[in-house]
Amino acid sequence: MHSVLLIEDDPQHAKIVKRILEHKDFQVTLCEDGKTAVDLIRKRDFDLYLIDINIPYINGIELVKFIKEQNKTGFIIMITAAVEEENFEKAYGYGCDDYIKKPFHAAELEMRIKHLLKESVKFDDYEFNFHSGDLFKNGERVNLRKKEKRLLHILLKNLNYTVYNDKIIDFVWEGENKKNYPLRQLVNELRKKFDKDYIKTVVGVGYRFEV
Repeated sequence: MHSVLLIEDDPQHAKIVKRILEHKDFQVTLCEDGKTAVDLIRKRDFDLYLIDINIPYINGIELVKFIKEQNKTGFIIMITAAVEEENFEKAYGYGCDDYIKKPFHAAELEMRIKHLLKESVKFDDYEFNFHSGDLFKNGERVNLRKKEKRLLHILLKNLNYTVYNDKIIDFVWEGENKKNYPLRQLVNELRKKFDKDYIKTVVGVGYRFEV
């Protein structure tokens, strides 16, 4: 079940969107302002963030920036009553994935979410399935170890964006109580599974999968 953080200060609109999402078996957490959203985001990850651009205390654009600064892996859809080019240039610059304009039909929202939460990603001769962790090249499965699958998962969920080292370690070595994590070695091993070097090192920061 996918988790959604819905940030909307219009009670009627929030109720409608929440009902639409829950009807499609999404687990929805609702909050009405940017401060509450920040507290929730610090505590946990969500698969999807639905953010109204005009919310109290911290606006939607600043919230997009905060989500990316926290290195969260979920997708972001902005909700707005009016499309202002300058605002959306900022939002996309900070890492927003899509936007939807009020009023909208349930089918439109479902389509946009389905596109973002797709089960697999394709690039060149490869396809990676997020649910199974399987990587295929021209239809043939590429042999990956468990930690290689998890590393590839988090990098491809943030395709073309840098993922911080700490975030990768928390995800790949989840629940393991170790002092030293051989992240560089794991990245180098994963690189060998591809014909070209998709994984770029951001020195002192993290890694980025570029296509």
